Amino acid sequence: MAISRHMKLKSWAGLFLVMLVFLFTIHSTIPKHTIQLEAEKQISFNRLSTTHQQVLNSALAHIRLGYVANKTPDYSTPPLLVLYSFHHQQGMTKNLDDRLLDITSAYFFSMLQPGSAFAYDMDWPVKFEWFFSSLPEYMSMNTDQANFYKERTQAHEIMHHLEPMTEEELSNKYFAEEYKNTKIISTSDWPSAGWMSLRENGYMKATRDQYRLNHLSQKSDWFWLTSRLLFSRPTGWFSQQLEPYRDMMGGKLEYSENLSPWNPESYKVTPEFAAKQWLRIGLRVTLESQCLVNHVVNLCKQTNKKCHVFVSASHRDLLKTTRNQMKSHRIAVHAVAEGFGFADLNEEPENNLDHSIFDTDENRLKRDYARTFMDWIILSRMDYLVGQEEDGFLKTAAWAAQVQTDILIKNMTECHIIPMSDW
Repeated sequence: MAISRHMKLKSWAGLFLVMLVFLFTIHSTIPKHTIQLEAEKQISFNRLSTTHQQVLNSALAHIRLGYVANKTPDYSTPPLLVLYSFHHQQGMTKNLDDRLLDITSAYFFSMLQPGSAFAYDMDWPVKFEWFFSSLPEYMSMNTDQANFYKERTQAHEIMHHLEPMTEEELSNKYFAEEYKNTKIISTSDWPSAGWMSLRENGYMKATRDQYRLNHLSQKSDWFWLTSRLLFSRPTGWFSQQLEPYRDMMGGKLEYSENLSPWNPESYKVTPEFAAKQWLRIGLRVTLESQCLVNHVVNLCKQTNKKCHVFVSASHRDLLKTTRNQMKSHRIAVHAVAEGFGFADLNEEPENNLDHSIFDTDENRLKRDYARTFMDWIILSRMDYLVGQEEDGFLKTAAWAAQVQTDILIKNMTECHIIPMSDW
């Protein structure tokens, strides 16, 4: 009996020890994860509900699994290659946000053609792949790959869409029949949010179902997908330029491929950054506006977090003016360093940049136009956005960020700011 009692006591002691170890382990893993979850909850300015985010993640996962744009082997041209083309002869006619919209239309046009692939064919004034690479990498091809295929394709097998296709064509045409003798389609101009017309095309329903696109009712939903696939991973050189702004980007320069809500890697910010308790507000200005500055200041006063404001301006003097307007307020203000030029893709570069005599033409162009790409991707990581009505740069960044965005109404004598409704 004594031995039996001793064994029972020993068994209970062992069980108690196991429970202590288990509780200690749970306790030691909670804080970091809890901070992260709390941070996600506190981003009350995120406009996506849990259900909405799950729908988007489902579509993103199906595209990553089912659509392979980077076809192999290299010597074999895909059944149909859709290009987004922009070259010197087209002049300085498209800014960055216009090109992002056109790329999105071209990308979905390619995705919804069975067996098709997508490639950039843009080298003016810069190459897109100097700044962004696809996530995963096989989701698109670059300009050099496009040139490889063009050189091996007969001229009569290449179709150049010199004029944008109409919304009616995108909604109703059976493109597989039209392109049966075509190997490469070169496109530059698309109707505004042309992908929404593709959403209505009955001939494309099967491929839309395949990628769960029929569940997406808002144009910004579709743009969010391309932003994650094509516009969210900075290249090696571009990452180096963004490194000083890592905190403003949530502690990470690129998003993870992981989509699990239980994996901290899938969150928009890192656990370490979440612990800082920052509210990041992106202010985009194209015209001087004390009204917008006052609005941002009021937002900072209403939060119990540490307010950090990132300012993006369309030209150098405007950035200086806006920063001066915020000087009297105790707010941390950030902006891309002065050494980068102010030039959108439809503008000539500034002449006063301090280039090295050893710089290659590519490196000069990168620094001339890097600010535009840097401003855009940093704005797309903010918790809250503020700007002016009809600013496509702000709107596309907001579509990628999917956060509360306030806009100043144009042609109003008084300061009138409302939530952006164009989603």
